[in-house]
Amino acid sequence: MKFSGELFTFEKESNLVAFESGLVTDKTVVFIGGLGDGLNAVPYLEPLEESLTSFGWSLTQVQLSSSFNGYGTSNLQTDCQQLDALVDHLTTERGKKQIVFLGHSTGSQDCYWHNKYGQNRILGYILQAPVSDREHLEQNLDNFQENLKAAITLREQGKGLELLPRSVFWVPVTADRFYSLAAKGGDDDVFSTDLSDQEILFRFKDVNDPICWVYSENDEFYASKLPKQQVIERFQSLIPAIQTAVIVPEGDHSITKKASQDYFVSVVKDFIQKLS
Repeated sequence: MKFSGELFTFEKESNLVAFESGLVTDKTVVFIGGLGDGLNAVPYLEPLEESLTSFGWSLTQVQLSSSFNGYGTSNLQTDCQQLDALVDHLTTERGKKQIVFLGHSTGSQDCYWHNKYGQNRILGYILQAPVSDREHLEQNLDNFQENLKAAITLREQGKGLELLPRSVFWVPVTADRFYSLAAKGGDDDVFSTDLSDQEILFRFKDVNDPICWVYSENDEFYASKLPKQQVIERFQSLIPAIQTAVIVPEGDHSITKKASQDYFVSVVKDFIQKLS
């Protein structure tokens, strides 16, 4: 993928940057990647930019301190603060009047957290592949329970910022972040399909700004046995902010097939145009 645009620093203290491409306009979609992601993270960004240009929006890709391998030593609170700094810069320094966040995978947790706690309000949030990290890790991470117990023990000792052993995870990860991702009730545990209605209502209290929830039909990271349509309908019935909820036909986690990409970008366009 190739993009032409402007790379800019939006937070000097931490040297945080973002890259805006496409149309020069006062409206932009901010792409927030998942675990291990940075710029140019998913293949649908190119057709997304083309679609956004067609109706007067630009694409902004953000690099947070949690990007690439930094997520193991960061948290949703820090991401939210940095996203607030980005929104402030986009509005005061780059003249943006309308902003939408698009979170991919664990970037959806950033969208959730900013919707709930963010200080600088935006137009809405698109959650692409909002699947449960906990449910995936439970099924796929070796020695899951043993490692979770180790994280809990460190937290109980007041050592949540200590790194877990190299054998636990594929990047350096603190006990706090591993707990957040892997424990029921962790900060990142907001999309798990085994949450009760009461747990969902509690987590999504004060999540009020419009949400577009996008599953992929063949998401390889979706670990639940429950049908996606059933899960979507349940979350939507409990959370009024979810205004749009779809399943991308033949889509995988990163939406790699062209037909699936075309479907997704049309969903994005419809959602944004309804908001603006």
